[in-house]
Amino acid sequence: MLPGRRLATLNPMEIIELDPADGDLVSGAFDVMRAAHAADAPEHAPPHKGVFVKWLAHPSPDADETIFVAVEGGTVVGKLDIGLPNRDNLHFAGADLIVHPDHRRRGIGTALLEQFIEHARAAGRTELSTATHMTWEDGPERSEAGRRFLEKHGFKLALTCVIRRCATDAMSPEAEQALLDRAVAAAGEEYEVISWLGRTPAELVDTMCRLDSMILSEIPLGDLELEPETIDAELKEAKAVRNEAVGVIPVTTVARHRASGEVVANTVIGVFDDPDFQHGFQWITIVDPGHRGHRLGTLTKVVNLRLLREQFPNVGTIWTDNADVNAHMIDINVKMGYETVDASGEYIRRLDA
Repeated sequence: MLPGRRLATLNPMEIIELDPADGDLVSGAFDVMRAAHAADAPEHAPPHKGVFVKWLAHPSPDADETIFVAVEGGTVVGKLDIGLPNRDNLHFAGADLIVHPDHRRRGIGTALLEQFIEHARAAGRTELSTATHMTWEDGPERSEAGRRFLEKHGFKLALTCVIRRCATDAMSPEAEQALLDRAVAAAGEEYEVISWLGRTPAELVDTMCRLDSMILSEIPLGDLELEPETIDAELKEAKAVRNEAVGVIPVTTVARHRASGEVVANTVIGVFDDPDFQHGFQWITIVDPGHRGHRLGTLTKVVNLRLLREQFPNVGTIWTDNADVNAHMIDINVKMGYETVDASGEYIRRLDA
């Protein structure tokens, strides 16, 4: 019998809670990810097995994560990742559901989605969220099957995020310097720029916690009902420990207001510690509302791009996503050379409390 705890049966398929120590099931889950990537969005950055394996072994400090796999005849044919925030937004549950392309339209996705709903309901969660690929503008055509599947099961579109990629040398040296010069002039002498790799410097932890705690109140959330998170030094340290264990290196540039000493703008690109992996991931860019209008977003992003090129020459492409209504950040990204690929639709279903 396969290891793991049997939770549901759809003869001859069974759903098992994944044990990170079970190498066969972990490899099977990754094979599902790789096959889905090739079939659904081959233009995207590919999944990285080493990072995936370590990610399973080192749980998130601010979410209770559970992974289920659908197994048929000894082969993993589907995967369900569930994340339950454990500090803030205790009404919420997020999931990523994948079925191997060769095993779709046979009820496996429905069984996994029902597992998600059951798991979330048992934890007292009332807002459930999951996402699917969408075609955007003249980008690659994406299947409508995911949208139809979610709508059939009572999920509604809550937020659309447009996915873009950018070559690290997309701008000519002259255009990049001109963009930086305009940002430096707009910022003036009120701000200093600080960059680092990995952990936040100790003297900046408190002010970075302040800025990080603003993120969910400043980014577009569509119909998602999420409250701002409270980020403290303990959580920030726990996240840094996990990044190091998983092999993820944050590349960070901030703008600090000289008069107050507060960090008021922040941008981060995540890279893997694999020198052969050619992709980086633009995470958050945020500017304190009281300090907007000084081109601090552009300033930090261009400086951070230069740091990335210097420290990680293997990375040739950066990926990002922005809510389709986030016009200001989209404008900055387009100026830096980001090109639209497709979109991700975030769907929600609300359960009775």
